[in-house]
Amino acid sequence: MTVAAIDPGLSGGICLSDNSLHPMPTTTVVDKPARYTLALLNGKKQYYKSGPNKGQPKYKLHTPAKTHRELDTIAIHQLLTNHTHLIIETPGISRGNSARTTATTNRNYGKLLAIAELLQLQTITVAPHKWKSDLNLSKDKQLSLDLASSLLSRQFKSTEDGIAEAFLIKHWYLTKEQHDESNN
Repeated sequence: MTVAAIDPGLSGGICLSDNSLHPMPTTTVVDKPARYTLALLNGKKQYYKSGPNKGQPKYKLHTPAKTHRELDTIAIHQLLTNHTHLIIETPGISRGNSARTTATTNRNYGKLLAIAELLQLQTITVAPHKWKSDLNLSKDKQLSLDLASSLLSRQFKSTEDGIAEAFLIKHWYLTKEQHDESNN
């Protein structure tokens, strides 16, 4: 049995069966490209006088590109290949998040479930409050970072809470499985 665990979200993480940890693979999607206008001086076009663009007109940025991040489904698919089980945290109830943030979270969760289905992984979902309470953790991210650091003998930065939680989700599942087997 090869188990991978995912803390979903753009800043989440993936923990593979060999305890290798990966930040959630993302890609940048351009919603609206940048817009450039001619660089004018006293109403006249400006040209490059030297370099590789010699003779070309100069442009200046008028409006920057509008982008957003999405999950990189191809990279996630490649990471999860050769695994048999996937433990994934369900999205929590979002109090205070905007409708757009909630929709993005649910869309990304659906993508992860679709990848698991394509790879024919046995998928186990767990609510955040369930695995955290079983490991005596609260909503405080620092507690998760500290526990993951002590179990892995590795320091986690405060920005790596998604990676640490992916490891803890896997750890929770494996200890739960061992506990269930010893009771049978």
